[in-house]
This record gives sequence, C-alpha cells and structure tokens, in this order.
Amino acid sequence: MNLTNPKRYRLLFFALVTILALSGCVGNRMGTSWPSVGLVDLNDEQHLIVSFNDQVEILSPDTGAPARLINPVTGEVRRTENNDPRTWVLRGGDYDNAQFFANPIPLENERFLVADYNDRLLEVDTITTTVEDIIPVQDHVLADMLLLDGVLYIPFQSGGVTAMRLEDEEILWSYPTEEGVWVKPMNIDNQIIFPSLDHFLYSVDKDSGELLWTADLEGGVASRPLLANDRLYVGSFNRMFFEVSLDGEILNSYPTQNWVWGTPAIDEDGIIYFADFSGYVHALDTNDDLSVVWSVQVATRGIRPGPIVFEDRVIVASRDGVVYWLDKRDGVIINDQEVEGRPELLGDLLLLEPSETLDIDEPLIIVSSTNTGELLIAFGIDGRQTWVHKR
Repeated sequence: MNLTNPKRYRLLFFALVTILALSGCVGNRMGTSWPSVGLVDLNDEQHLIVSFNDQVEILSPDTGAPARLINPVTGEVRRTENNDPRTWVLRGGDYDNAQFFANPIPLENERFLVADYNDRLLEVDTITTTVEDIIPVQDHVLADMLLLDGVLYIPFQSGGVTAMRLEDEEILWSYPTEEGVWVKPMNIDNQIIFPSLDHFLYSVDKDSGELLWTADLEGGVASRPLLANDRLYVGSFNRMFFEVSLDGEILNSYPTQNWVWGTPAIDEDGIIYFADFSGYVHALDTNDDLSVVWSVQVATRGIRPGPIVFEDRVIVASRDGVVYWLDKRDGVIINDQEVEGRPELLGDLLLLEPSETLDIDEPLIIVSSTNTGELLIAFGIDGRQTWVHKR
C-alpha cells in the first residue's frame, strides 16, 4: 500500500482501528479503535446500538442507559437468577472471543446479523441476545456491510468486496482490490460503489460484479463518499478532496492540509463541509467548482470523523478530546466542550432528532470516544452535555 508517505503510513496503523493485527489471532487483538454507533428498532422504538471491541450494546437514546430485555409474550422485563433486569448486550467472550467494529444489520424474524472480526457473521436473536447461527467468511470484516434484496455486500479488511446471497450463503461474485476496503459499499443506480486503500474508487455491476469504472484518488481512501447532486464527494490520504461524476470522471479537486478521513456533509445551499487530520474544517461551494467559502483550523489535533451540519451550526469532534460548534457561515467557533479526560474522539458523529419512533425531547449529537469510561457522550445542539454512557 502506498499512502504517499511511509511515516504517515505507520501512523495510520498506530492511530486507527485498522491497526488490527495481521496474525489473525483475533482473541488477542485489542488495539486502538473507536466505537461504531447506529440506530436499530427494539420494542417498537428506535434505540442506539454501539459495537466496540468485545461487546455490542443497545442503549436508550434519551439517557444512554442499557436497554432492557423484554419478554414479548408477557411484556415483562427479563431478569437474571438474582432478579436483576437483563440488558441487551452481546459479549464476544461468550463466542470464541468475538470482536465487533461495525454496525449490525437488522434481519427479519427478530434477528441481527453481526460481523465478527474473527472471519464470521453471527446471526443474533434480538429478543434473547443469543447467537442462533454462524456464517464463515473469507477475511476480517471491519466496516459496515450492505444488505440489498437478500444479497449481502461484504467489504474486507485485506481487500475486495463479495456479494453473498443470504438465503443459501452462495457467493454470487467477488471483486478483488489490492488493498483493504474499510467502508460500507454504496448502491447507486445498480452500481456497487466503494473506495479502497489502493487509491481507487470502484464501481461494479450490482448483479454480476463486473467492473464499470475506476477513479484514481491519488491516495488511500477510508471514508464513504457523500452522494449529492448526482455527484460523489470524497477525500483521500493524499491531502486531496474530490468531486466525482457517477461515471467515474473527476470533475473538481481541492488540496487540503492533511488526510481527509470522514464523510463530508452538505447543506441546502450546496455548501459542503469536511475536516482533515491537521484540525482544519473546510467549507466549499459545490455550485462553483469547489471554490473555498472558508477554511479554518479549529482543533489542535486531527479531526477523523465527518462533521454534522444542523441549522446554522457545523459540529466536529477532534483527537484533542474536544467537540466544537462552528458558525457555518464563516467557521468561527461558537462553543467547545471538553470530554472528561480528553480521550481521542475518533468515531463518526450521529445526529438524533425527535420522531414518532425516536423518544427524545430535543435533537442530540452522539459522540464516541476511545475511553470506555466515557464511551458515548450526548450533547444538545447548544453544546450542553445531557448524558454519558460508561462500559
């Protein structure tokens, strides 16, 4: 793999989840990583789900407390032998030291499909949290998988994407890459699109796996592109940010201060926002060939996650352990909040908004850290901390 700078290449494997040991001794692999956080339906309401190292947990979005297991027949809380309420947690230690770095996929019949880094997929009963089936796969799975019309598109840490029909576990096709695929594949107009650390953005036919086009992004790519205005927007480890057409033509590019790792965000005016590993946040106008609206260094260390844009704010979280709220007009810092102990904030941010299925009183920004004592932190849009989840 050539990330354009050998020293930075070593830092990549030191600082990120992808420093996963190449030996395959998964039971011994506990390294620097970050939680994967998403939303799932449980008991007819949306809950947070967090996958990190040896556990997958489901949490209440309004308090961060572990969700309780409910008996679907009686409606009562399930209890342990000591009469304590049972909570939703999948422990990797119960299943040959499984480890988890990606969001589970909901299936029918109250099941989740959970990627275990130990070259397996675990089918989990959501009512009891027990593993009902185990599907072997060819390599470590680090990123989220895509399920579409009964076909699972699996990105592999060492390289390539495989399409597997879930019904009978038949491999329909595999497309190899020279280096790893560390992001969830995208489906756009029957194209499966994914970037790789081998510098290329790939498009393959959804049904056959036949290559449709590639785009050379000049450096390793470990972030999912943003689809907007029939364009793809993505950054690379070559300190560049790109606008790419849906047939693989690079339309515009913009030089950054450092690696771009997170997925960008865009507002209703076509201004796109992203951050880099020198702590800069950039705002570019997609209506004017990625012209600069503003570019400001807001953090003392790198920013890995993509930003959240909400109303007149841009929100970012940094490796310096601080969450920043910026005025989206000019990038001026409006507010900043230190997380206790200032752990590295590496996981993608998640915006929660009240809805019929999401029982919260106000919008929340969910931030994850590398410290299990401050694993998830919820902030209001105004910067007020509302809860902390500790493992």
